[in-house]
Parts: sequence; C-alpha cells; structure tokens
Amino acid sequence: MKRLLLLQGLLLQPLFLLGSEFEYIDNILSNKLDNPITVGIAYSKFDESLDILNYADKLNSTKPKKATTESIYLSYKFKDFKFSYESNNSSGTVERSSHPKSLETNVDGETFNISYLFKENDNKTFEIGLFSKSEEQDPLTIDCYTFGSTIVGGSCEDAELRVLNSQVYRTSGELVYEPVLETSGDSQSEGIYLRISSKSLGLFDFTHTFSVKNSDINQYFNSSILNTTDSFIRGLTIDNRNAGELLDQFKNELPQNTPWRELSFKYSISNLIPLGDNFALSGMYSFFKVKRKDYLINPNKKDFTKNHLLDLSLFYNFSKNGLIYLKLSASTNYLLGQNPLAYNRRSNHLFDHPYGQINAGLILNF
Repeated sequence: MKRLLLLQGLLLQPLFLLGSEFEYIDNILSNKLDNPITVGIAYSKFDESLDILNYADKLNSTKPKKATTESIYLSYKFKDFKFSYESNNSSGTVERSSHPKSLETNVDGETFNISYLFKENDNKTFEIGLFSKSEEQDPLTIDCYTFGSTIVGGSCEDAELRVLNSQVYRTSGELVYEPVLETSGDSQSEGIYLRISSKSLGLFDFTHTFSVKNSDINQYFNSSILNTTDSFIRGLTIDNRNAGELLDQFKNELPQNTPWRELSFKYSISNLIPLGDNFALSGMYSFFKVKRKDYLINPNKKDFTKNHLLDLSLFYNFSKNGLIYLKLSASTNYLLGQNPLAYNRRSNHLFDHPYGQINAGLILNF
C-alpha cells in the first residue's frame, strides 16, 4: 500500500502514507520468492474508522475526510541483478470549519530500482542497490482562505480583501476575482542501500538494511493578492490591521518558495516467520534520521529530525504463485524521513504526533 494522502491547514500540499511499498516487500521477501518476475498491486483507503492511532483527533482546524492510494510494482530478476519499477497515485480530501471548507489534491509518483547480489554464503546474502524516486503534486487552486478572522481572496461573498482579474474585466466587463493561492510541488530523490538477508526463516533470522537518500524538494505558489505591490490595497485597514502587514504575515506562513534538500539515513531490521504451510508473520522496525540544507526554518515552530516506524504483516499464500497480505504500520513522528515532499516549515507541526495505518496487497510471482 503505497501511500495515503492528507492535507492540513494552509499546507495546501499532499501528506502521504508511509513510503515505498515495494521497498517494504523487497526487504521482507527479497530472497524468499522462487521465480524471477514479481508483480504487486496495492490499495489503501482512509477514513475516520481506519485512523488507528487517532491522528486526526490531534489536529485542530483541518480534518482528513477520506483518501485512497493505488500502486503497482514490477520486479524482474536476471542472474544476480534485479530491476524494479513502482507507480502510484494518491488522492485525498479534507474538511475545514472555515475557508477553504474542502480541499482535494492528487499526487503521482514513480520509483526505479536496480540491485546487485554481490556476495552469498550458506547463511546470508549481501545485496547493494540504487534507486531514483520522483513525486509530483497536481496544481491546486485555493479560492478563499480565512486568515485569523479575515477572509482573503477569491469569489467568496464574505471576503474582505480580494483582487479583480483586470484582463477579464477589460475584455468582458465581468467581475472575476483572483484566487488567493495556486500551489504545486515536486521532489526528486536518489539513494543507495545495502541489504544483508538471512536465508533462514524464523524468529531470530533477521534482514538488515542500511540506506541513504538525497532529496531535492520544490514548492511553488502563485498569488496575485499576496504578491501585490499596489499601494492602495496594501494601505487599506481591515479588522483594525494594515492590509499590507496582514498579507506579508500570511505569505510568511507559506512553505518556502525556494528549493531545499533533505538527506535521510534509514536502518531497518526485519524477519519472516512461517505459520504452518500457507501463513507467515513478518515484523520490521525502521529508524530514520534526516538533515536539511537550504531549508528556511519557521522561528515559531519546532522542526523534527528523527522517526521510528514499526510494520507488522500477515501473509497468506493462496496458490503456488500468489499471496495476499495485511499490514499494520505505526510511526512516532508521522512520515518523517519517508516522504520528503510532505515536510516543510508550514507542515512540520504535523510530525509531532504518532501515526498509524492499515494496508493490504496482492503479490504474484512467476
């Protein structure tokens, strides 16, 4: 189950479910599948009934309503090499008590992976791999936004400050107001990993994975009203405040509009325990540590650099070439270290809470 998509406040960008599903499956089953071709399909759905750690209850102004994630991955093993590709699409909706009262966004992502089994003995295999991952958020338009007690921008009748689309007015005479904000984002990540896998199955037969990932992150926003230099508009008084100061404060709360970089280290330890002929139980613990460069901090908010993740899965082998699984995931600091596009100076407060989700998937090996 690739990832779940949420939104929060004025973040106006995707917050995902946990990281690559292929990465997780490859950690657990890397050398446990007999055939060279593996195809996986996964689906995730979120609503209040599936919020296993009550993450939404810890959020104030914005509540996740629903979200779905669909992903597919393909892996091919040729001698000591393995090539893989993963694609996913996520969409989600949140509701707010103020403008914008509902937001929906979509994110597309894909990952390429190549690995090489460079050493093997009677007990273990040693594998090194490279991966490249890209994520792109579809453009999102915010018509109106309530900033404090002031409604800014767009076509809302109760907006106290908005900008007319002068070109439309000149050509047609129609009164069309500019949206308060148009935003999008993307990230590009490259990384390397080393995996040491046990050939045996059991409680104390572990797989260890060490990885380093470098991510370049971009957030874009365009706003006629926030970027206005019109002295008349900026000189207005709204709710006993200067409009220019209000707009500047609003703008400073947005994610930075310049690129930044995130370097993350991850260590995972996992095992797979057979339960009879057709069932197996797996567990994986992961630790994340991140470091950021060119990141503009928000002096009013705390940043986070560490995360712990626990995955528990039940596998059922329903045929010689197929299995299904159910996975429970729980982390201490939301998605830190897993999805770099989700973290910025506006959204960092979301990473102060534990987070959990339930996933399911189908794997075919032939």
